[in-house]
Amino acid sequence: MGATQDGSVVSGPSRSIAADGAALLEREAVDLTRGLIRFDTRNSGDGSCRELPAARWAARLLEDVGIGSTIIESEPGRANLIADIAGEDPSLPTLLVHGHLDTVPADPSQWTVDPVAGEIRSDGSADCLWGRGAVDMKNMVGMSLAAIRDILRSGEKPRRNVRFILFADEEAGGFKGSEWLVAHRPEVFAGIGHVISETGGFSGTVAGRRVYYVQVGEKGTQWFSLSAHGRQSHGSQINGDNAVVKVARAATRIAEHKWPADLNPVTRLLFGRIASLLGEDASPLDGSRIARLIEATGFARPWVESSVRNTFNVTSIDAGSTVNIVPATATGLVDGRALPGQEDLVYDVLRRIVAEEGVDVRPIHRSRGYLSDPDGELFSGIERTLHEEDPDALVLPFLSSGGTDGKAILRLDPSIQVCGFIPLRVPDGFDYIGKFHGIDERVPLSALRFGARTLRRFILTF
Repeated sequence: MGATQDGSVVSGPSRSIAADGAALLEREAVDLTRGLIRFDTRNSGDGSCRELPAARWAARLLEDVGIGSTIIESEPGRANLIADIAGEDPSLPTLLVHGHLDTVPADPSQWTVDPVAGEIRSDGSADCLWGRGAVDMKNMVGMSLAAIRDILRSGEKPRRNVRFILFADEEAGGFKGSEWLVAHRPEVFAGIGHVISETGGFSGTVAGRRVYYVQVGEKGTQWFSLSAHGRQSHGSQINGDNAVVKVARAATRIAEHKWPADLNPVTRLLFGRIASLLGEDASPLDGSRIARLIEATGFARPWVESSVRNTFNVTSIDAGSTVNIVPATATGLVDGRALPGQEDLVYDVLRRIVAEEGVDVRPIHRSRGYLSDPDGELFSGIERTLHEEDPDALVLPFLSSGGTDGKAILRLDPSIQVCGFIPLRVPDGFDYIGKFHGIDERVPLSALRFGARTLRRFILTF
């Protein structure tokens, strides 16, 4: 089975993993991820994205192995796919495996390759699949489809019931996807006890030892708009009441605000395990010690560094004016990320910072973070599976600074365990973090093959 240039499917005979070993599974992981990239689902947030063709394609792949799907459109073309795979013991809480079909935008003029062509080529260190979504997160969707198809072809059944959901609109906040389903179709999430989501599962190296970073929580997304008012005038006149200057000064104060480190059980366990790899005691964890442990994580540093404190970033300043007009109003955008439980603190601190410059704050989107139990059944199951696939590696829990659809699901039942788990064993030196939302996004073919095997094992045995 393969994918054509337009993302359509060419089916071949179904063969069991016993007959072919892992070859068919691994080949499909690459082919299906490639086929998904060829569906242009770039989501700029303007409503033009259409996930429906990709969802219908995935539904045909599942139907090919006897699994029916339901496609729910939150509005025309904004498609969410739901499918169920029966397990051996339906009394166990259901495992939800999910992904999203949309991607962030990509400007072809900035890329080495067409971002929706699904090209395979070497980047000098490994043969890779290039394209928007190769890392975020059509890789997970393709590997999950390949794993589910292989399990069904083999005649095996997962230990527990598995629900497979492909969401729309994650990159623009999930308002046509997970957020919409939680609000309008909460029954879709009935019986869910464990969720594997995006972000974690990738490998790295610490002190010469291979590690896998598994997400065991997320910071809360806190998006705000800034606004200031002043006196409009001709650009040639002296103006001491300039709205643009007010927003610019507020932006500088936001950038200069220093949040202290504040560790939780997940980050304490992370730093304890890193210290052990370095041959050190886990405590004390003062500021300089934390900085040194973060430095040891290499390419994973941007995420680990952002996981220990609240953050602000000013992402836009706009006045919509011409060069010879001092405008009456100016606006800005702030991306804040709050440690779980500190969402209101982040809002209060931001208002206090900008008020001194005469700037107002309005929330755009606010979500609460979460921490799953690093000693819980889900993380333990992930850790066990990774050790079975890669016995010499160590698993490191971390708190993600990014957001996923998992937070919407948790609003229905905070007791659900959620982990970010896209298992990828990447070559040494491959900057996986740098590929998220980046130019020339790509994923090594060997990582997709490893991920498909690992997901198959986890889905089957968890």
